[in-house]
Amino acid sequence: MGVGDANDTDPVPSAAQTSLINEWRRRPLNQLFIDPVNPAVIVAEQVIPADEGGYWIREIGLYDADGDLVAVANCPPSFKPIMSQGSGRTQVVRMNFIVSSTGNITLKIDPSVVLATREYVERRILEELYKLDNKQSVRAATTVNIALTGLQTIDGVSLLAGDRVLVKNQTASKDNGIYIVGVAAWQRAPDADSSAEVTSALILSVEQGATLADTRWQLVTDGAIVLGTTSLAFQNITQGFATINSPVFQGNPTAPTPAVTDNDTSVATTAFVRNVLARYGLAGYGYVWNGNIDQITETGVYTFSDGSSGTRPKNPATGADIPRGVLFHMERDITLSALQIWESVNAGVALTFKRSRLSNGVWTAWAQLWDGLNTPKQADPLDVSPGAMLTVGSFGWGAAAVSYTGDIDAIAVSGLYMISAATTGTKPEYPSQQGVGVIPNGTILHMERGSSKMATQLWDSLVNSINPVTCIRTKNANGVWSQWQIIVLDGHLPFRGTLAYKAAGVFTWTVPVGVKKAWVTVIGGGGGGGRSGVSGIGSGGGGGGGVSQRLVDLSTVSSVTVTVGAGGAGASVEGAAGETGGTSSFGAFLSATGGIGGLGSSSAGLASGPGGGGGGTGGDFNTSLGVGHVSYGAVGGSGGGPGGRCTQGPYPGNGGMGPGGGGSGALFGYNGGPGAAGNVIIQW
Repeated sequence: MGVGDANDTDPVPSAAQTSLINEWRRRPLNQLFIDPVNPAVIVAEQVIPADEGGYWIREIGLYDADGDLVAVANCPPSFKPIMSQGSGRTQVVRMNFIVSSTGNITLKIDPSVVLATREYVERRILEELYKLDNKQSVRAATTVNIALTGLQTIDGVSLLAGDRVLVKNQTASKDNGIYIVGVAAWQRAPDADSSAEVTSALILSVEQGATLADTRWQLVTDGAIVLGTTSLAFQNITQGFATINSPVFQGNPTAPTPAVTDNDTSVATTAFVRNVLARYGLAGYGYVWNGNIDQITETGVYTFSDGSSGTRPKNPATGADIPRGVLFHMERDITLSALQIWESVNAGVALTFKRSRLSNGVWTAWAQLWDGLNTPKQADPLDVSPGAMLTVGSFGWGAAAVSYTGDIDAIAVSGLYMISAATTGTKPEYPSQQGVGVIPNGTILHMERGSSKMATQLWDSLVNSINPVTCIRTKNANGVWSQWQIIVLDGHLPFRGTLAYKAAGVFTWTVPVGVKKAWVTVIGGGGGGGRSGVSGIGSGGGGGGGVSQRLVDLSTVSSVTVTVGAGGAGASVEGAAGETGGTSSFGAFLSATGGIGGLGSSSAGLASGPGGGGGGTGGDFNTSLGVGHVSYGAVGGSGGGPGGRCTQGPYPGNGGMGPGGGGSGALFGYNGGPGAAGNVIIQW
């Protein structure tokens, strides 16, 4: 680059120029580079040191390798002083070229003869720093594919313009990398915007984020990378750094294996663990013990041969010591207490024994443990051999009752026994209302009370395959059984409910759930008393209502219509008879008519006749409460059944007193008494 003062004129550059007007300095370029802001601009730069100058700078020229002027430009006049003039400075001169292509431009410079500006040096330092694998941290890192534009929130962090972001989850992984957030399109960070700056093993830290805060990431794409073309993959290596306090490892870390006898804070490797397990007979063969088995003090599994000593268990068949076996020894606590379990195989049958060492250091005798192969089980469900183990179904427990054909009076073991006709002994008899003779079949629950001869037996049978019969008896200390007594069940109890309809009218009775039969009593209404005529002779009493009773089968009905007959009204006209009582009924099952009203006096002066009693029908038992009474001279007769008593003064007749009672007659000039309403009484 050459500079001149243009002979103190203001030069106008011309394409025809071949030299500067008045060139006073020509030196090699300091640098030639592409403008980082505008890639279509090439910047040529020269530095004039402080010890050169004394001239104005008004024109600038750029020469090629052959010395030909290839570019010329003017500039605002600038004086370049030298030190001898009382002022000195380093002068930087630049020419900017707008070009269509920068591909063939190469800077050829001898660094030993040119000066570098501070900016050049700083940029060159940054360029070299940018090539290092350790990058400046980013504020946040992506977790999903994003649009590389605008302000947005990533991993819970609201980003600002200028923030650095690690983009690592793009669908097009070639777009991954380090970016600077912008209001518009994001640009790659200056330390990662060229292929030379993005190399394999690049590492950076993430400062913030809901999930990725304080994590470290490494570029794991291998080989040469062409930025914008090569797929970039980042890996979280945070866990690659273990802390001193409670480190967390991954993979298969290794460490030295301590001796099996160590008891310190050394790291236990898998080899050490297996060695320790083998030392106590675990995770492998039992530990071979050649010492005294009575003196073992460490929990473990041990094997024994003829070389070991101590107290061995004895063969139950021969009584001789068992020479070989496997032993599990367990120390119980800090005292001398311990447990040993010995196992050997004799003639194909495993023999197992146990013993305990007490706190005084003394071992108990060996005791054999039974298993499914050598347990002495019962020969049958009724076997009472000493030491025999009960099986499921023994004496009727845990299964069906055990069949028993012996004497039930002699049973001496608690159990559940099935009794048949072949079984002997004192059996209970049928209840008297169901027949005579003993019950041949049933089930007995026999309960021994203790060491005495006292016992209890419960007998259960089904009569006619449906009716349960349960009996009980006891045996006293002398071995004598009491008589069998029937246990009263729900089906044997008296009536559980009674309902009486007493008022005249028609009703509906709903059969209670589970009730199949009911005892029903129906009573008709009582007849009314008569009224005397002019003769002065008293009137007759009304008849009592009819009565009917029956055990009614209700198995096919859910409700029954109940009718209660009203009592007949007493006569109110001289010489008239009382009215007949109403009929009562229980559905169509049974009914009872009302009593007939009593007569008034006759004109002939004869005693007035009584009313007739009603009648029952449809019942197992049918009758009448009775007829009324004749008059007694001038007074009226009493009513039939629980009827009204005759009046003996100047009063109306008395009404019936009880259900279906007839009304009484009355003195001359007074009305007869009314009959009482009937009743329907249901008992179940």
